[in-house]
Amino acid sequence: MTVYKRKSFNYKSLPLIGKISLWLDKRIILANLESGLWLDVLSGYNALLQISQIHNRKISKFHSLDFKLNKKLRKYGLCLKESLVEKKLPYKDNIFDNITIVNGLEHLWYPQEILKECFRILRPRGILQIIVPTWFGKPILEFLAFKLKNKQAHIEMNDHKMYYDEKTLWPMLILAGFKPKFTRLKRIKLFCSLYAMAVKK
Repeated sequence: MTVYKRKSFNYKSLPLIGKISLWLDKRIILANLESGLWLDVLSGYNALLQISQIHNRKISKFHSLDFKLNKKLRKYGLCLKESLVEKKLPYKDNIFDNITIVNGLEHLWYPQEILKECFRILRPRGILQIIVPTWFGKPILEFLAFKLKNKQAHIEMNDHKMYYDEKTLWPMLILAGFKPKFTRLKRIKLFCSLYAMAVKK
């Protein structure tokens, strides 16, 4: 059995263009958050996306999931769950109002199973938001990682299992249980990333 062992993400070591990319990801994700509980899947060791919103009154509770998390995050009220992300998510049905997977799905061996799990644990009218790299962006990302030799970018790119476009991600979301009427995708960051938002109806 293949075991998922992605290294903890070190945001501080990214080049400037990488930090700008993450800022753009953050901006679109936060604009579409619903009120209630929020689970960030593959949140990174320091769960920086959620920490940036710790005073956001829309969010009643923050849940961070990754194989390794900074225990100090608990002092901010984050609920931490350390677990390998392979085929199952360690939560009960119909819990979360928001689930985010930002630059994480491409690192998984079983992304379809995880999308089905996201549908299962979302509440009715809950929102799943995903950002993944596209095939169009692949050579650009690999140039930044392998030619410019940034250590963190190299780790991330070298762990990619998949790149996406509308023809691959859209049917995966539908197969997971989301309805076409409530699923939308769009290219962002000069077409190098694909953003998806799916509502459980």
